[in-house]
Amino acid sequence: MFIRKTLFFSGILILSACAPFVDSRREAGFTRTIGESTSDRVAICYNPYSTNANEIIKMAQEECEKTDREAAYDGHKYWSCRVFLPHRVYFRCQAKPKEEKTEQL
Repeated sequence: MFIRKTLFFSGILILSACAPFVDSRREAGFTRTIGESTSDRVAICYNPYSTNANEIIKMAQEECEKTDREAAYDGHKYWSCRVFLPHRVYFRCQAKPKEEKTEQL
């Protein structure tokens, strides 16, 4: 009985320790990605039980900020990433809207 409880709680600890990541893997020595992310589209693998939406949006925004753009939601793929991080969400990096100047009278 003790072994079952230990394995159960160890499994929960492993699942909760899996942090989301930007899927921008590359082969050594090459500049092109083998992961789903590109400079125009960010792909983030996550677990819906251990990750909240704010974390994912923040990660996407940080990736798009590298090219001075902002992130916009662009879709999902379910059960397409890793075992502990099964889902993948996409964000499109788009130009930031220009601020309009208003004249005061």
